[in-house]
Amino acid sequence: MAIASLQFPPPIRRRLTVAPRDYERRDRAVELFEAGELLAAVHETLGYLLPALSPHDLAQGPLCFVQGTARVRLRLEDGRLVVSSALMAMREGAQATAVLRYALTRLSATGQLFQPRLQEGVLSLEFGDRLSLLHPLKLIEVLQRLPTESDNHDGWLQQRFGVDAADREPLAALEEAELALALEIWRAHWEAVDRLLLESRRRRSVRFLDSLGSWAANQVRYALPLHGSVRATLNEAADEFTDKDENPNRRDTALSRCCREMRQVGEEELRRCLGHASYAINPLHEGTPSLLSSVLGGQRLQTSGELRAAGRYLESALELVADYLYLLADHSWPETIDHKLQAALAEVSGRPWREVAATLWSHANQIARQFGSSAGGDEEDNDGN
Repeated sequence: MAIASLQFPPPIRRRLTVAPRDYERRDRAVELFEAGELLAAVHETLGYLLPALSPHDLAQGPLCFVQGTARVRLRLEDGRLVVSSALMAMREGAQATAVLRYALTRLSATGQLFQPRLQEGVLSLEFGDRLSLLHPLKLIEVLQRLPTESDNHDGWLQQRFGVDAADREPLAALEEAELALALEIWRAHWEAVDRLLLESRRRRSVRFLDSLGSWAANQVRYALPLHGSVRATLNEAADEFTDKDENPNRRDTALSRCCREMRQVGEEELRRCLGHASYAINPLHEGTPSLLSSVLGGQRLQTSGELRAAGRYLESALELVADYLYLLADHSWPETIDHKLQAALAEVSGRPWREVAATLWSHANQIARQFGSSAGGDEEDNDGN
C-alpha cells in the first residue's frame, strides 16, 4: 500500500540562537597578523568565532569551550598555540590496535591541519603551530573543523572499541515527554523511508532517489538531537546514499541497508544517543539569500512545478519537502526565515501529496522572492541535497 502522507511534528532538537558573524573582526585579525601583532591577531580571531567568550587573554591562562560533547582546549606553549580535544581513554581490554588503525585511517589525513595524538593512554585531536605562522584564516579553519570531528566520533569509538570517555561534555537528558516523542518520530520515519524505497524502485527515477535520500537523512537531523554511535552510523551511510556521483543502484542499496540498521537500533541505544548539547561555535552553515534562491527558486522551483502540473504530485512534494528539511537541518537562519520554513512544514504535515506540492510550491516561491537573491537563482546545490 502506497504511503499517503508524511508527518512533520515540531522538532525536539533545539534551534540555536546565533548572532550574525562580525566579519570586520576577522578582517582586523588579518591586519593585526600582517602587522606582526601575533597574539593580538589570535585574540581577535577568537573574538570573531567565540564572541561570548571574548575577551580572554591566553597569556594569562588556557581557554576551554564546549562544542557538543567535545571540550576544546587552547593554550600557549613557547610561542606556539596548541588546540586539542580528547577523544577517548584507552583501558585494559580495549582493542588498542584496531583503535589506532581507525585513528590513522579515518581521523588522520595528508594535508589536514590537525591530527590524532596518543599521549599517556589518551587519544586526542591536536593542532599546534608557531604564532608567526598562524594566519587567522588557518586558525578559523582549525576551530571550525577540529571540534566537529571530535564531537562526531567520540560516541561511536566508545561503543565500537570499548574505550572510555576522556574529558567529554555530557549531554543534557531529554524530558520523558520529549523522549517518548523522539522514539515515535524515529520509528515512524524509518517505516516511511522503507515504504518510499519500494516506490523509488518502482519508478526507477534518479531524481526521486535524490529527494528520498536527502529527506531520509535530514528529517532526522532536523527533528532529533542525535549524537553518538547512531548519528555516526547514519552520517556515514548518508555520505553514500546522497552522493549524486555514485551509481544509483549502490545508493539504493546503501539507503536500504541504512534503513534496516536504523530500524534495528534498540530503545536503550537510542536513548543513550539522544540529548541536548550546547555549542560555542555555530555547528551549522550560515544560510544566505543566494542559497534560498538556489534551493527554493529559479530552475529548481520551475521543474518542481512542472512535475506538479503533470500530475506527479508525490515526486514534486517529496522534492520540496527534502529542500525545506535540507535548509533547516544543515543551516542556521535569522529568526523570521527560520520560523517561516518551519511553519511551512507544519502546515503540510499529514496532508495528501497534491496539497503538499501545491502549498510548498507557493510558499517556496514567496520565500525566494522575499528573502532570496537573484544572483543565486539558477545555481546548482550539491551540498547533501
